[in-house]
Amino acid sequence: MSSPIIGDITFTHNQTTTSNTWIINHNLNRFPSVTVVDTGNNVVIGTIVYNSKKQLTITFFSQGSPQAFQGKAYLN
Repeated sequence: MSSPIIGDITFTHNQTTTSNTWIINHNLNRFPSVTVVDTGNNVVIGTIVYNSKKQLTITFFSQGSPQAFQGKAYLN
């Protein structure tokens, strides 16, 4: 049996600087699922590394080259 989630269950990260590496600090205290969209609301796939239960890093590449952009990451 798992424990219920107490507190925030979602987090939205706004990436306002253009970058191919996004470091996201959140207080979800778990390893959330992640959906990323660019400023045109297109879903973008990246490599996610869970640094801890409160931080993750997403790195974006396109055909082997860094892909830098702005957008949002939705964590839940």
